[in-house]
Amino acid sequence: MPIRRSPALSSRSPLAPFLPAPVALPPSTLAPPTLKELQTEVRELLRAAAVFPLPAVVRRLQHRVLSRVDDALDGADHPRLYVLEIAGAVPRVKIGVSTNPRSRVRQHVTEMTRYQHGLVDAYVTAPLGDPLAADRAEGQAHRWMRKIFAPIGTEEFAYGDFDFGVVCADQAVRIQGEAGAW
Repeated sequence: MPIRRSPALSSRSPLAPFLPAPVALPPSTLAPPTLKELQTEVRELLRAAAVFPLPAVVRRLQHRVLSRVDDALDGADHPRLYVLEIAGAVPRVKIGVSTNPRSRVRQHVTEMTRYQHGLVDAYVTAPLGDPLAADRAEGQAHRWMRKIFAPIGTEEFAYGDFDFGVVCADQAVRIQGEAGAW
């Protein structure tokens, strides 16, 4: 006598008992990565090896950092110090001075890209009253950085700490600002 199958079982695959049941996924609720998450990813990516052209994640992070620089600047063209964290095979911190930091930082980003380096973070100090005070503040910030980190040229410090660079720049600007008030 032949085995009779129920109609419900005959339409199923013979592998049905072994296949997982379909799962309905909720709509994508993934938040975009935070700035810190992007920074960590870019540091690791660029430290590992030179990549050209720079991956989209590096360009996306640089865009976010440059937007923060733009937001921090007002319309006045007074000299300011800027601090850049640069990721690459040899990570570095750069401290410079400019009367137009917005365009100067962008210029640095263009130069970094040629060498497979990426901008990870940037900071711009409060404005200084005159270029001489800004040059003095920059020199003081460089002297403090050289006490701890190896210089690469005159403005960059190998394996420098970005937060320490920000403190050096801010304090140098504060000292020069107070000296100018006399």
